[in-house]
This record gives sequence, structure tokens and C-alpha cells, in this order.
Amino acid sequence: MIAARFARLSAVCALLLGASFAGAAPASAADGACAEGAGVTVVVDFGDLGPQPLIRCAPGTPANGIAALQEAGIDVAGSQKYGLAVACRIDGKPGPDVESCAGMPSATAYWSYWHASAGGAWESSQEGAQTSKPVAGGFEGWAFARPKSANDLPAPPRVAPVRQAATAAPDVSQAGDVTFPWGFVIGGVVILLLAGAGVFVASRRRRRGQ
Repeated sequence: MIAARFARLSAVCALLLGASFAGAAPASAADGACAEGAGVTVVVDFGDLGPQPLIRCAPGTPANGIAALQEAGIDVAGSQKYGLAVACRIDGKPGPDVESCAGMPSATAYWSYWHASAGGAWESSQEGAQTSKPVAGGFEGWAFARPKSANDLPAPPRVAPVRQAATAAPDVSQAGDVTFPWGFVIGGVVILLLAGAGVFVASRRRRRGQ
């Protein structure tokens, strides 16, 4: 009976120790860009509106620029007069204090629309987002512009249309380059010792009671 109980406790401790090692594995971080051949990457640069740029993947080849935003999970709202032929708000910005979205956006506060091939350079779109066809595997860019006058050209997104290289796995053959999770090992040993002590105490109490 005691041996079976100790075996069960040991199994539980082993599971806990294994989970500790699993939790110690390095987490991978993605920049949100599509993997090669997986879709069209959408970049939204909010400019001086505040939030950090969004980088999302629209799977496959979306039908147009508006569809790319939507299929990348980014909310887009058009103007009351022209609908989605004019992208007035992206991810809820700008707010009503900047743009009412009743008609055309202000000439000094609007979303500029861009294209790029992977690893290329941003180019201003010559078509509206509702008719422009994204290039397979390419990048779609949006940048909120506040030119000083209607004649000033908008700046492209400040995020380069480049996929981040995958992070290489650590070389376990170089022990000095890998941090060994001693804290988890010590914790597992302590759990095993406590379990063994509990079984020993229970065994002594049973013998005294006989």
C-alpha cells in the first residue's frame, strides 16, 4: 500500500517537473507578417494618432485593399457619403474629434494607401482600395497623414515591407550559450523529497499504531 502510494506521488512529481521544463522553453515571437506564400501582409501606421503600427496577415490573395484589411482582422469604416470607397477610420481611428466621416476626409488629415513587394519599397497606390488588387505575397500599407497643405505628399508607412527572419533555435551543443533552468530542477527535487518524507512519516505512524 505504502509502495503504491509512493509510486503515485512520484508520478505526480515527475509530471510537475516535466511541466516546469516545458514552461522553460523559449517563447517565439512573430511580427504578424505572413509567412512566405501564406498571404498578403497588411501594415497600418497610425502616425501621430498614438497606437503602435499594426502588422497583420490576410490569408491568400484578398479581392481588394479593403478586403485585405478586413481579412487581416482590422476594422475599417468608410464615409457616410461614399461608403468603403473611402477608408475613413481604420481600427476606430481617427476619432470623431478629428474626422466626422460624413463625406471625403479632410485634405490635411486622411489615410494614405500604399503597396510593396516583400523586401521592396513602398509605392503610393494609383487606385482606390476598393478596386486595387493586392499582389500575392506582397504588402498593403496604410499611413495616417497630416500634411501641412493639400499639396504636400504623404509619407509612407514607417514599417519596412520586410518579413522578419525566423529566430534560430539555440545550439544545445554549446552549453555556455544555454541557460539551464536550475530553479525548476531544484523545485522538482524539493517536491520529491517532501513526498518521500510524507510517506516515511505515514509509515512510522502506522507501525506505532500496530
